[in-house]
Amino acid sequence: MAALITTAVATLLLLGAIAIGQVSGPGFVVLGAAFVLVLAAGAWRWPRVVLMAVVLSPILDRYIVAGLVPSSLGFVAHVTSEALLAAVAIVIGIRGWRDGTLIPAFRHPTAAALVAFAALAVISALINLVPPTVALAGLAFTLDAAVLFVAVRVVGYDLTQGVASVAAFVALVAVAAAVAFAQALLDPNLFGLYALQGRYGEVYRLSAFLGDPNVFGAFVIAAAPFAILGMVAAMRRRWRLIAFGLALLLLIALWISFSRGAWLAFFVGAGIAIALINLRALMAGAALTALAFAIALTMPRDLLVRPPARGASPPPRPDLIDSTIGRVDTVSRGQDLRTQFVLNAIPILRDHPLLGVGPGRYGGAVADIFPTPIYPEYGTNKLFSNPLQRTVDNFWLHILIESGVLGLGALLAALAAVGIPAVMAARRAVGRRHVLIGGIAGACAALIVSSVSTMTLESNGVAYVFWFLLGLASLLTAKVGAPTALVPEG
Repeated sequence: MAALITTAVATLLLLGAIAIGQVSGPGFVVLGAAFVLVLAAGAWRWPRVVLMAVVLSPILDRYIVAGLVPSSLGFVAHVTSEALLAAVAIVIGIRGWRDGTLIPAFRHPTAAALVAFAALAVISALINLVPPTVALAGLAFTLDAAVLFVAVRVVGYDLTQGVASVAAFVALVAVAAAVAFAQALLDPNLFGLYALQGRYGEVYRLSAFLGDPNVFGAFVIAAAPFAILGMVAAMRRRWRLIAFGLALLLLIALWISFSRGAWLAFFVGAGIAIALINLRALMAGAALTALAFAIALTMPRDLLVRPPARGASPPPRPDLIDSTIGRVDTVSRGQDLRTQFVLNAIPILRDHPLLGVGPGRYGGAVADIFPTPIYPEYGTNKLFSNPLQRTVDNFWLHILIESGVLGLGALLAALAAVGIPAVMAARRAVGRRHVLIGGIAGACAALIVSSVSTMTLESNGVAYVFWFLLGLASLLTAKVGAPTALVPEG
Protein backbone atom coordinates (compact mmCIF):
# COMPACT_ATOMS: atom_id res chain seq x y z
CA MET A 1 0.00 0.00 0.00
CA ALA A 2 2.82 2.40 0.83
CA ALA A 3 4.43 1.73 -2.54
CA LEU A 4 1.14 2.31 -4.36
CA ILE A 5 0.54 5.56 -2.49
CA THR A 6 4.07 6.79 -3.22
CA THR A 7 3.71 5.94 -6.90
CA ALA A 8 0.31 7.64 -7.10
CA VAL A 9 1.59 10.81 -5.41
CA ALA A 10 4.65 10.98 -7.68
CA THR A 11 2.49 10.48 -10.77
CA LEU A 12 0.02 13.17 -9.71
CA LEU A 13 2.86 15.60 -9.01
CA LEU A 14 4.36 14.95 -12.43
CA LEU A 15 1.05 15.40 -14.23
CA GLY A 16 0.33 18.47 -12.14
CA ALA A 17 3.70 19.95 -13.02
CA ILE A 18 3.04 19.44 -16.73
CA ALA A 19 -0.44 20.98 -16.42
CA ILE A 20 0.56 24.01 -14.37
CA GLY A 21 3.65 24.50 -16.53
CA GLN A 22 1.37 25.72 -19.30
CA VAL A 23 0.61 28.86 -17.30
CA SER A 24 3.17 29.14 -14.51
CA GLY A 25 6.91 28.54 -14.60
CA PRO A 26 7.37 28.77 -10.81
CA GLY A 27 4.48 26.33 -10.32
CA PHE A 28 6.21 23.86 -12.64
CA VAL A 29 9.43 24.17 -10.67
CA VAL A 30 7.71 23.70 -7.29
CA LEU A 31 5.74 20.62 -8.33
CA GLY A 32 8.77 19.23 -10.15
CA ALA A 33 10.87 19.62 -7.01
CA ALA A 34 8.15 17.90 -4.98
CA PHE A 35 8.16 15.03 -7.51
CA VAL A 36 11.93 14.64 -7.07
CA LEU A 37 11.66 14.70 -3.27
CA VAL A 38 8.88 12.07 -3.21
CA LEU A 39 10.93 9.67 -5.33
CA ALA A 40 14.04 10.37 -3.27
CA ALA A 41 12.11 9.51 -0.11
CA GLY A 42 10.89 6.33 -1.79
CA ALA A 43 14.52 5.36 -2.45
CA TRP A 44 14.95 4.70 1.27
CA ARG A 45 12.48 1.79 1.16
CA TRP A 46 12.57 0.71 -2.49
CA PRO A 47 16.05 1.63 -3.73
CA ARG A 48 16.11 -0.70 -6.73
CA VAL A 49 12.74 0.40 -8.08
CA VAL A 50 13.60 4.08 -7.70
CA LEU A 51 17.06 3.57 -9.22
CA MET A 52 15.40 2.13 -12.32
CA ALA A 53 13.13 5.17 -12.42
CA VAL A 54 16.24 7.36 -12.28
CA VAL A 55 17.88 5.40 -15.11
CA LEU A 56 14.84 5.93 -17.35
CA SER A 57 14.08 9.49 -16.19
CA PRO A 58 16.09 11.27 -18.93
CA ILE A 59 13.78 9.71 -21.51
CA LEU A 60 10.85 11.23 -19.64
CA ASP A 61 12.22 14.72 -19.00
CA ARG A 62 14.13 15.29 -22.25
CA TYR A 63 11.89 13.70 -24.83
CA ILE A 64 8.38 13.69 -23.35
CA VAL A 65 7.92 16.32 -20.63
CA ALA A 66 10.07 18.88 -22.48
CA GLY A 67 7.74 18.54 -25.46
CA LEU A 68 4.60 19.04 -23.35
CA VAL A 69 5.59 22.29 -21.62
CA PRO A 70 6.41 25.73 -23.06
CA SER A 71 9.87 26.00 -24.62
CA SER A 72 10.89 28.46 -21.89
CA LEU A 73 10.73 25.57 -19.42
CA GLY A 74 12.72 23.21 -21.63
CA PHE A 75 15.97 23.67 -19.67
CA VAL A 76 14.22 23.11 -16.34
CA ALA A 77 12.66 19.92 -17.69
CA HIS A 78 16.03 18.74 -18.96
CA VAL A 79 17.75 19.06 -15.58
CA THR A 80 15.05 17.15 -13.70
CA SER A 81 16.88 13.86 -14.24
CA GLU A 82 20.11 15.37 -12.84
CA ALA A 83 18.24 16.63 -9.77
CA LEU A 84 16.61 13.23 -9.33
CA LEU A 85 19.95 11.44 -9.63
CA ALA A 86 21.55 13.73 -7.05
CA ALA A 87 18.67 13.40 -4.56
CA VAL A 88 18.37 9.63 -4.89
CA ALA A 89 22.16 9.17 -4.71
CA ILE A 90 22.27 11.13 -1.44
CA VAL A 91 19.52 8.98 0.09
CA ILE A 92 21.15 5.74 -1.07
CA GLY A 93 24.54 6.98 0.16
CA ILE A 94 23.13 7.71 3.64
CA ARG A 95 21.45 4.33 3.77
CA GLY A 96 24.63 2.65 2.55
CA TRP A 97 26.64 4.40 5.27
CA ARG A 98 24.16 3.18 7.87
CA ASP A 99 24.24 -0.39 6.60
CA GLY A 100 27.98 -0.51 5.97
CA THR A 101 27.76 -0.96 2.18
CA LEU A 102 28.94 2.49 1.05
CA ILE A 103 32.69 2.00 1.49
CA PRO A 104 32.73 -1.57 0.04
CA ALA A 105 30.92 -0.22 -3.05
CA PHE A 106 34.05 1.77 -3.94
CA ARG A 107 36.30 -1.28 -3.67
CA HIS A 108 36.44 -2.03 -7.36
CA PRO A 109 39.11 -1.28 -9.99
CA THR A 110 36.60 0.74 -12.01
CA ALA A 111 35.96 3.08 -9.09
CA ALA A 112 39.71 3.52 -8.61
CA ALA A 113 40.21 4.28 -12.31
CA LEU A 114 37.38 6.84 -12.24
CA VAL A 115 39.02 8.56 -9.27
CA ALA A 116 42.30 8.60 -11.23
CA PHE A 117 40.51 10.11 -14.23
CA ALA A 118 39.01 12.84 -12.05
CA ALA A 119 42.40 13.56 -10.45
CA LEU A 120 44.06 13.88 -13.85
CA ALA A 121 41.27 16.22 -14.96
CA VAL A 122 41.90 18.45 -11.94
CA ILE A 123 45.63 18.55 -12.68
CA SER A 124 44.89 19.39 -16.32
CA ALA A 125 42.56 22.19 -15.24
CA LEU A 126 45.24 23.67 -12.99
CA ILE A 127 47.97 23.46 -15.62
CA ASN A 128 45.77 24.95 -18.35
CA LEU A 129 44.31 27.63 -16.04
CA VAL A 130 40.76 26.52 -16.71
CA PRO A 131 38.24 28.62 -14.73
CA PRO A 132 36.90 26.56 -11.79
CA THR A 133 33.28 26.82 -12.95
CA VAL A 134 34.17 25.53 -16.41
CA ALA A 135 36.36 22.73 -15.04
CA LEU A 136 33.71 21.61 -12.55
CA ALA A 137 30.99 21.65 -15.19
CA GLY A 138 33.17 19.77 -17.67
CA LEU A 139 33.99 17.06 -15.15
CA ALA A 140 30.37 16.80 -13.97
CA PHE A 141 28.97 16.49 -17.50
CA THR A 142 31.36 13.61 -18.15
CA LEU A 143 31.13 11.70 -14.87
CA ASP A 144 27.75 12.53 -13.29
CA ALA A 145 26.12 9.35 -14.66
CA ALA A 146 28.98 7.27 -13.19
CA VAL A 147 27.36 7.84 -9.79
CA LEU A 148 24.96 5.09 -10.84
CA PHE A 149 27.84 2.60 -10.97
CA VAL A 150 28.48 3.15 -7.27
CA ALA A 151 24.77 3.44 -6.37
CA VAL A 152 24.06 0.03 -7.89
CA ARG A 153 26.86 -1.48 -5.83
CA VAL A 154 25.65 0.20 -2.65
CA VAL A 155 22.12 -1.13 -3.13
CA GLY A 156 23.13 -4.58 -4.37
CA TYR A 157 21.39 -6.81 -6.92
CA ASP A 158 21.04 -10.54 -7.28
CA LEU A 159 20.34 -12.29 -10.58
CA THR A 160 16.55 -12.05 -10.37
CA GLN A 161 16.64 -8.36 -9.49
CA GLY A 162 19.08 -7.69 -12.31
CA VAL A 163 16.89 -9.51 -14.83
CA ALA A 164 13.83 -7.54 -13.72
CA SER A 165 15.63 -4.20 -14.04
CA VAL A 166 17.03 -4.94 -17.50
CA ALA A 167 13.65 -6.32 -18.63
CA ALA A 168 12.07 -2.96 -17.75
CA PHE A 169 14.61 -1.15 -19.93
CA VAL A 170 14.25 -3.57 -22.85
CA ALA A 171 10.45 -3.34 -22.64
CA LEU A 172 10.56 0.46 -22.88
CA VAL A 173 12.88 0.32 -25.91
CA ALA A 174 10.60 -2.29 -27.50
CA VAL A 175 7.65 0.08 -27.12
CA ALA A 176 9.66 2.83 -28.81
CA ALA A 177 10.63 0.40 -31.59
CA ALA A 178 6.98 -0.57 -32.11
CA VAL A 179 6.03 3.11 -32.38
CA ALA A 180 8.80 3.72 -34.93
CA PHE A 181 7.64 0.71 -36.94
CA ALA A 182 4.08 2.08 -36.90
CA GLN A 183 5.41 5.44 -38.10
CA ALA A 184 7.13 3.76 -41.03
CA LEU A 185 4.16 1.59 -41.89
CA LEU A 186 1.39 4.16 -41.46
CA ASP A 187 2.54 7.78 -41.20
CA PRO A 188 5.84 9.40 -40.12
CA ASN A 189 3.79 11.95 -38.13
CA LEU A 190 1.67 9.32 -36.39
CA PHE A 191 0.53 10.30 -32.87
CA GLY A 192 1.71 13.85 -33.51
CA LEU A 193 5.34 12.72 -33.71
CA TYR A 194 7.73 14.05 -36.28
CA ALA A 195 10.39 12.47 -38.47
CA LEU A 196 13.80 14.02 -38.96
CA GLN A 197 14.47 14.85 -42.60
CA GLY A 198 17.42 13.04 -44.13
CA ARG A 199 20.15 14.66 -46.21
CA TYR A 200 21.30 11.67 -48.24
CA GLY A 201 18.08 10.34 -49.73
CA GLU A 202 16.63 8.82 -46.55
CA VAL A 203 13.51 11.05 -46.99
CA TYR A 204 12.93 10.76 -43.26
CA ARG A 205 14.58 9.15 -40.23
CA LEU A 206 12.41 7.73 -37.45
CA SER A 207 12.95 7.85 -33.70
CA ALA A 208 9.50 7.29 -32.10
CA PHE A 209 9.12 9.54 -29.05
CA LEU A 210 12.87 9.89 -28.47
CA GLY A 211 13.27 12.84 -30.83
CA ASP A 212 16.77 12.06 -32.17
CA PRO A 213 17.42 9.06 -34.46
CA ASN A 214 20.95 8.67 -33.08
CA VAL A 215 19.68 8.52 -29.49
CA PHE A 216 16.95 6.12 -30.57
CA GLY A 217 19.55 3.98 -32.35
CA ALA A 218 21.74 3.96 -29.24
CA PHE A 219 18.89 2.66 -27.09
CA VAL A 220 18.06 -0.01 -29.66
CA ILE A 221 21.62 -1.34 -29.86
CA ALA A 222 21.76 -1.41 -26.06
CA ALA A 223 18.61 -3.55 -25.89
CA ALA A 224 19.19 -5.84 -28.89
CA PRO A 225 22.04 -7.98 -27.45
CA PHE A 226 19.79 -9.21 -24.63
CA ALA A 227 17.15 -10.34 -27.14
CA ILE A 228 19.69 -11.94 -29.47
CA LEU A 229 21.32 -13.96 -26.68
CA GLY A 230 17.88 -14.84 -25.33
CA MET A 231 16.96 -16.44 -28.67
CA VAL A 232 19.54 -19.18 -28.22
CA ALA A 233 20.25 -19.29 -24.47
CA ALA A 234 16.89 -18.95 -22.74
CA MET A 235 15.97 -22.20 -21.02
CA ARG A 236 12.32 -22.31 -22.09
CA ARG A 237 11.08 -22.40 -25.68
CA ARG A 238 8.45 -19.74 -24.92
CA TRP A 239 11.10 -17.28 -23.81
CA ARG A 240 13.23 -18.03 -26.86
CA LEU A 241 10.28 -17.23 -29.12
CA ILE A 242 9.58 -13.99 -27.26
CA ALA A 243 13.26 -13.05 -27.56
CA PHE A 244 13.12 -13.78 -31.31
CA GLY A 245 10.15 -11.45 -31.76
CA LEU A 246 11.79 -8.72 -29.69
CA ALA A 247 15.08 -9.01 -31.57
CA LEU A 248 13.35 -8.81 -34.96
CA LEU A 249 11.35 -5.74 -33.91
CA LEU A 250 14.43 -4.00 -32.52
CA LEU A 251 16.54 -4.71 -35.61
CA ILE A 252 13.86 -3.45 -38.00
CA ALA A 253 13.65 -0.29 -35.90
CA LEU A 254 17.42 0.04 -36.05
CA TRP A 255 17.40 -0.05 -39.85
CA ILE A 256 14.57 2.48 -40.25
CA SER A 257 16.26 4.91 -37.86
CA PHE A 258 18.98 5.49 -40.50
CA SER A 259 21.45 5.97 -37.64
CA ARG A 260 24.61 4.80 -39.37
CA GLY A 261 26.64 5.30 -36.22
CA ALA A 262 24.29 2.89 -34.43
CA TRP A 263 24.54 0.42 -37.31
CA LEU A 264 28.33 0.46 -37.14
CA ALA A 265 28.31 0.21 -33.35
CA PHE A 266 25.95 -2.76 -33.46
CA PHE A 267 28.02 -4.63 -36.05
CA VAL A 268 31.41 -3.86 -34.49
CA GLY A 269 30.76 -3.39 -30.78
CA ALA A 270 27.91 -5.80 -30.08
CA GLY A 271 29.12 -8.14 -32.82
CA ILE A 272 32.58 -8.61 -31.32
CA ALA A 273 31.22 -9.02 -27.79
CA ILE A 274 28.63 -11.60 -28.85
CA ALA A 275 31.25 -13.44 -30.96
CA LEU A 276 33.47 -13.77 -27.88
CA ILE A 277 30.56 -15.00 -25.77
CA ASN A 278 28.34 -17.20 -27.95
CA LEU A 279 28.99 -18.07 -31.60
CA ARG A 280 25.51 -19.53 -32.02
CA ALA A 281 24.02 -16.22 -30.94
CA LEU A 282 26.30 -14.40 -33.37
CA MET A 283 25.13 -16.50 -36.31
CA ALA A 284 21.49 -16.25 -35.29
CA GLY A 285 21.83 -12.50 -34.84
CA ALA A 286 23.50 -12.11 -38.24
CA ALA A 287 20.70 -14.04 -39.96
CA LEU A 288 18.04 -12.04 -38.13
CA THR A 289 19.76 -8.76 -39.00
CA ALA A 290 19.63 -9.72 -42.68
CA LEU A 291 15.95 -10.64 -42.36
CA ALA A 292 15.21 -7.33 -40.64
CA PHE A 293 17.03 -5.49 -43.44
CA ALA A 294 14.92 -7.23 -46.08
CA ILE A 295 11.74 -6.33 -44.21
CA ALA A 296 12.78 -2.70 -43.75
CA LEU A 297 13.70 -2.49 -47.44
CA THR A 298 10.46 -3.93 -48.83
CA MET A 299 7.76 -3.24 -46.22
CA PRO A 300 4.78 -1.05 -47.16
CA ARG A 301 5.22 2.59 -46.20
CA ASP A 302 2.97 5.54 -45.34
CA LEU A 303 -0.32 3.64 -45.64
CA LEU A 304 -2.26 6.42 -43.90
CA VAL A 305 -0.61 9.29 -45.74
CA ARG A 306 -2.99 11.02 -48.13
CA PRO A 307 -2.18 9.92 -51.70
CA PRO A 308 -0.91 12.58 -54.10
CA ALA A 309 -3.18 14.28 -56.61
CA ARG A 310 -4.03 12.39 -59.76
CA GLY A 311 -1.14 12.40 -62.19
CA ALA A 312 1.41 13.44 -59.55
CA SER A 313 4.37 11.24 -58.70
CA PRO A 314 4.07 9.26 -55.48
CA PRO A 315 6.32 10.39 -52.61
CA PRO A 316 9.76 8.74 -52.67
CA ARG A 317 10.41 5.81 -50.37
CA PRO A 318 13.26 6.04 -47.88
CA ASP A 319 16.21 4.28 -49.47
CA LEU A 320 18.47 2.26 -47.19
CA ILE A 321 21.07 1.45 -49.82
CA ASP A 322 21.62 4.55 -51.94
CA SER A 323 21.46 6.92 -48.98
CA THR A 324 24.12 4.92 -47.15
CA ILE A 325 26.36 4.88 -50.22
CA GLY A 326 26.01 8.66 -50.40
CA ARG A 327 26.94 9.01 -46.74
CA VAL A 328 30.00 6.77 -47.12
CA ASP A 329 31.08 8.74 -50.18
CA THR A 330 30.91 11.98 -48.20
CA VAL A 331 33.11 10.48 -45.48
CA SER A 332 35.61 9.04 -47.96
CA ARG A 333 36.07 12.45 -49.61
CA GLY A 334 36.78 14.12 -46.25
CA GLN A 335 33.65 16.25 -46.44
CA ASP A 336 32.00 14.70 -43.41
CA LEU A 337 31.98 17.05 -40.42
CA ARG A 338 33.09 14.34 -38.00
CA THR A 339 36.14 13.65 -40.18
CA GLN A 340 36.97 17.35 -40.25
CA PHE A 341 36.81 17.49 -36.45
CA VAL A 342 39.32 14.65 -36.19
CA LEU A 343 41.72 16.37 -38.60
CA ASN A 344 41.29 19.67 -36.76
CA ALA A 345 42.04 18.00 -33.42
CA ILE A 346 45.45 16.62 -34.45
CA PRO A 347 47.34 19.91 -33.84
CA ILE A 348 45.58 20.33 -30.49
CA LEU A 349 46.64 16.87 -29.38
CA ARG A 350 50.18 17.52 -30.60
CA ASP A 351 50.38 20.58 -28.35
CA HIS A 352 48.64 18.96 -25.33
CA PRO A 353 49.37 15.22 -25.56
CA LEU A 354 49.39 13.97 -21.96
CA LEU A 355 46.78 15.95 -20.03
CA GLY A 356 44.83 17.69 -22.77
CA VAL A 357 43.43 21.22 -22.77
CA GLY A 358 41.41 20.81 -19.58
CA PRO A 359 37.83 19.76 -18.73
CA GLY A 360 35.06 21.77 -20.37
CA ARG A 361 37.34 23.23 -23.06
CA TYR A 362 36.61 21.02 -26.07
CA GLY A 363 33.80 19.15 -27.69
CA GLY A 364 31.11 18.76 -25.08
CA ALA A 365 28.14 20.90 -24.13
CA VAL A 366 30.23 22.85 -21.61
CA ALA A 367 32.50 24.19 -24.37
CA ASP A 368 29.36 25.60 -25.97
CA ILE A 369 27.86 27.05 -22.78
CA PHE A 370 31.15 28.65 -21.73
CA PRO A 371 33.06 29.99 -24.77
CA THR A 372 36.43 28.30 -25.00
CA PRO A 373 39.69 29.88 -26.26
CA ILE A 374 40.65 26.55 -27.84
CA TYR A 375 38.16 26.90 -30.70
CA PRO A 376 39.40 30.22 -32.14
CA GLU A 377 43.05 29.31 -31.47
CA TYR A 378 42.88 26.19 -33.62
CA GLY A 379 40.10 27.20 -36.01
CA THR A 380 37.60 24.70 -34.61
CA ASN A 381 34.91 27.37 -34.49
CA LYS A 382 35.01 27.65 -38.30
CA LEU A 383 33.72 24.08 -38.59
CA PHE A 384 30.49 24.89 -36.77
CA SER A 385 28.71 26.20 -39.86
CA ASN A 386 25.36 24.80 -38.70
CA PRO A 387 24.01 26.98 -35.84
CA LEU A 388 22.40 23.89 -34.32
CA GLN A 389 25.75 22.07 -34.17
CA ARG A 390 27.00 22.25 -30.59
CA THR A 391 29.49 19.43 -30.15
CA VAL A 392 32.16 17.54 -32.06
CA ASP A 393 29.91 14.44 -32.24
CA ASN A 394 32.69 12.19 -30.98
CA PHE A 395 32.75 11.45 -27.26
CA TRP A 396 36.18 9.78 -27.34
CA LEU A 397 37.76 12.63 -29.29
CA HIS A 398 36.26 14.98 -26.71
CA ILE A 399 37.84 12.95 -23.88
CA LEU A 400 41.21 12.68 -25.65
CA ILE A 401 41.54 16.42 -26.31
CA GLU A 402 40.25 17.52 -22.91
CA SER A 403 42.05 14.90 -20.79
CA GLY A 404 44.95 13.82 -22.97
CA VAL A 405 46.32 10.33 -23.42
CA LEU A 406 46.55 9.78 -19.66
CA GLY A 407 42.94 10.72 -19.00
CA LEU A 408 41.68 8.66 -21.91
CA GLY A 409 43.70 5.70 -20.66
CA ALA A 410 42.21 6.01 -17.17
CA LEU A 411 38.65 6.06 -18.49
CA LEU A 412 39.25 3.10 -20.81
CA ALA A 413 40.81 1.21 -17.89
CA ALA A 414 37.67 1.87 -15.84
CA LEU A 415 35.55 0.30 -18.58
CA ALA A 416 37.90 -2.64 -19.18
CA ALA A 417 37.88 -3.49 -15.46
CA VAL A 418 34.21 -4.41 -15.83
CA GLY A 419 33.99 -5.40 -19.47
CA ILE A 420 36.69 -8.09 -19.56
CA PRO A 421 35.38 -9.98 -16.50
CA ALA A 422 31.83 -9.67 -17.91
CA VAL A 423 32.82 -11.37 -21.17
CA MET A 424 34.67 -14.13 -19.31
CA ALA A 425 31.79 -14.69 -16.88
CA ALA A 426 29.21 -14.75 -19.67
CA ARG A 427 31.17 -17.45 -21.52
CA ARG A 428 30.94 -19.70 -18.45
CA ALA A 429 27.35 -18.88 -17.49
CA VAL A 430 24.14 -20.53 -18.69
CA GLY A 431 20.49 -19.56 -18.87
CA ARG A 432 19.42 -16.21 -17.46
CA ARG A 433 22.88 -15.39 -16.14
CA HIS A 434 24.39 -15.98 -19.58
CA VAL A 435 21.79 -13.74 -21.25
CA LEU A 436 22.04 -10.99 -18.64
CA ILE A 437 25.82 -10.73 -18.33
CA GLY A 438 26.41 -11.34 -22.04
CA GLY A 439 23.74 -8.81 -22.92
CA ILE A 440 25.39 -6.22 -20.71
CA ALA A 441 28.75 -6.85 -22.39
CA GLY A 442 27.19 -6.54 -25.84
CA ALA A 443 25.17 -3.44 -24.95
CA CYS A 444 28.09 -1.58 -23.38
CA ALA A 445 30.47 -2.52 -26.21
CA ALA A 446 27.94 -1.19 -28.73
CA LEU A 447 27.52 2.08 -26.82
CA ILE A 448 31.30 2.53 -26.56
CA VAL A 449 31.66 2.21 -30.33
CA SER A 450 28.58 4.37 -30.92
CA SER A 451 30.26 7.16 -28.99
CA VAL A 452 32.91 7.43 -31.71
CA SER A 453 30.34 9.16 -33.95
CA THR A 454 28.13 10.79 -31.29
CA MET A 455 28.32 12.28 -27.81
CA THR A 456 26.29 9.32 -26.58
CA LEU A 457 28.07 8.91 -23.25
CA GLU A 458 27.69 12.58 -22.36
CA SER A 459 23.94 12.41 -22.98
CA ASN A 460 22.18 11.42 -19.77
CA GLY A 461 19.57 9.34 -21.55
CA VAL A 462 22.16 6.82 -22.71
CA ALA A 463 24.88 7.40 -20.11
CA TYR A 464 22.52 6.56 -17.24
CA VAL A 465 21.75 3.18 -18.84
CA PHE A 466 25.44 2.58 -19.62
CA TRP A 467 26.75 3.14 -16.10
CA PHE A 468 23.81 1.31 -14.51
CA LEU A 469 24.58 -1.76 -16.63
CA LEU A 470 28.28 -1.57 -15.75
CA GLY A 471 27.45 -1.42 -12.04
CA LEU A 472 25.15 -4.41 -12.42
CA ALA A 473 27.86 -6.36 -14.26
CA SER A 474 30.38 -5.60 -11.52
CA LEU A 475 28.10 -7.35 -9.01
CA LEU A 476 27.11 -10.30 -11.17
CA THR A 477 30.72 -11.09 -12.06
CA ALA A 478 31.98 -10.79 -8.48
CA LYS A 479 34.07 -13.64 -7.10
CA VAL A 480 32.30 -16.46 -5.35
CA GLY A 481 31.51 -15.41 -1.80
CA ALA A 482 31.29 -11.70 -2.57
CA PRO A 483 27.92 -10.12 -1.75
CA THR A 484 25.57 -9.56 -4.71
CA ALA A 485 22.64 -8.21 -2.72
CA LEU A 486 24.13 -5.79 -0.23
CA VAL A 487 20.90 -4.21 0.98
CA PRO A 488 17.58 -6.07 1.16
CA GLU A 489 14.67 -4.35 -0.56
CA GLY A 490 12.12 -2.59 1.62
